[in-house]
Amino acid sequence: MNINPQIHLTTGQFAKLINVSKDTLFYYDKVGIFSPEIIASNGYRYYSIYQSDVFSVISVLKELDMPLKDIKKFLDHRSPEKLILLLEKEEKALTTKINHLEKMRNLMAEKINVTKEAVELNTSEIVIVNKEEQFLVITDSKPLTQDKNIYDSIYYHYNYLEEYNIVPSASEGWMISVENILKGENRRYDYLYTRVTQSKYANYQVEKGAYLVTYHTEGYSKIEQTYNRLVTYAKDHDLVLKGFFYEDILLDELSVKGFEKYLIKLSVPFQK
Repeated sequence: MNINPQIHLTTGQFAKLINVSKDTLFYYDKVGIFSPEIIASNGYRYYSIYQSDVFSVISVLKELDMPLKDIKKFLDHRSPEKLILLLEKEEKALTTKINHLEKMRNLMAEKINVTKEAVELNTSEIVIVNKEEQFLVITDSKPLTQDKNIYDSIYYHYNYLEEYNIVPSASEGWMISVENILKGENRRYDYLYTRVTQSKYANYQVEKGAYLVTYHTEGYSKIEQTYNRLVTYAKDHDLVLKGFFYEDILLDELSVKGFEKYLIKLSVPFQK
């Protein structure tokens, strides 16, 4: 085959065109995946500009973690029909990966927002907040009277999320009934929850309405004090607490060191 300067490029020129190193091209040639179209009598190697399409497909397949030996096997027995089957399979895998990455991106964005909220708070106040309805995925919790119960509750919750293909949220927490708090049983939690944005994943709906909200910063061993503050505030203002208290962990091990430094948001619905 004659060398056509209009379409044939040296190794350096072709490497620059497709943005890879010459060493990569040498290696691909050595293992028989991708070789120059022409090797001249003087040993010079020339690639056709049209080979860039083939290299693009190889690069995509490699990005999708297809082993080089499988790429070689396809190229050695390539056909239009086999290309269609291969690309359909990889397109499906890529779609799955994109969906997973999108969920991870949303999780990161949510974590950023939650952390920004935490660092800008006045944590000493008790405020009234009107909330819109929210959707939760809840699972039963054992009383948090021992470490094993905490582990079992979290383990069961995450297994439930995995079973139903629900991505763990940056907004997770615990629910405890007003009745248990009023009886002084502040470790007898009812549920562990994950917030979700779509009702189709939810098995519990948080009602729309007015909530008392405050924050706990004194370490988990002293959280009863903050519950008592909320109960006292409600009594002093003739408010009747109802339903559940919600504990949202705003600052966790990712931003502070140690369980006792967590920032916890407490909220509870009420009626006058």
